[in-house]
Amino acid sequence: MDKSKQPGISFDDIILKELVFSSKEGFSDRPEFNIQLESNISLSPEEDKLTYEMSCEIKDSNDFFYIKCTMIGYFSVMKGKENMTLKEYSNINAPASIFPYIRETIASTTTRAGIPPVIIPPVNLNLIKKSSKTENEKGSLQ
Repeated sequence: MDKSKQPGISFDDIILKELVFSSKEGFSDRPEFNIQLESNISLSPEEDKLTYEMSCEIKDSNDFFYIKCTMIGYFSVMKGKENMTLKEYSNINAPASIFPYIRETIASTTTRAGIPPVIIPPVNLNLIKKSSKTENEKGSLQ
């Protein structure tokens, strides 16, 4: 891989697969949250297309609040511009591309629900790399 060049990977599309939200009366302005991230990676047999699914599930410590957001990103190799394999790309770059969409969806959903917006703090995406599995196996981090 030539570190002076772009990876040669195209971010083709992103979709919202699932959004689940619930809250109850008594929701506190400053509850403690448990945030769990999961990822699911699928490469095409030719290894020229990547489907990267990421889920973020958040619960508060008193069970007044729950949200789960799952998004799927689609990536492909740019023919003739390859500089990184999709497997390498899936380690850090794919989650870094998808995670901002999940953060925004969660923040805007909670704002629209009339509760204080839930802003997910920065996440060390290197931890996702360690917990991710290939070929539709799930990995998680807390």
